Amino acid sequence: MAEEKVKFDPGIGELVLNLNDFVNNVYSQLMSFQTIHQKRARFKLYATKIQKYIKNNIAFYLGCLLWAYYIYQNNINSPKEIEGNVFLNMPKEEKEKYDYMLQVNFIENYIDCFERDSLYYTGKKIVIPREWKNILELYIEFIELNKGFIDTKYTADIKLPEKIKEVSINLDINSLIKEVIKKEDLEILMNIDNLPDLS
Repeated sequence: MAEEKVKFDPGIGELVLNLNDFVNNVYSQLMSFQTIHQKRARFKLYATKIQKYIKNNIAFYLGCLLWAYYIYQNNINSPKEIEGNVFLNMPKEEKEKYDYMLQVNFIENYIDCFERDSLYYTGKKIVIPREWKNILELYIEFIELNKGFIDTKYTADIKLPEKIKEVSINLDINSLIKEVIKKEDLEILMNIDNLPDLS
């Protein structure tokens, strides 16, 4: 293995909004109101922000997929050690109990709930784009393939979903990720013009 290391997270993890906590807070507020009129008014107040949180999380997942593709493909002939994987230092007992699907399962289930609730509370259904759902499905497959990365030490350990392995991503991924970090805006990743169809 080459001595040079690559980062597990280049810095995009710091830009993720906590969808789980935000959604739980919103629904706690809804439950505190007595009338459906009050509940509807409160949901309308937060609907756009919830959608933004969902988009932010999906953008993060896309960033993870692109970064994994980049460090894997660029080091096929000379695998490098991955630094910064916090899971490697986790005690064995914690690793065995750690549910690495918790967050992605939450967002997958909540997207359907959000679409139903938006219709119920606002009178119109806010539809999450199919492209976002495709990214989420691909990321879920990615997490499952790599068992949550709890034992991932080298770029050669990374397992890419077939849909990513079989495409050629003609992007300067490293520069793109740097731009996202510099501008502190994960949504830049959702506006890539020449990203291959990942559906």
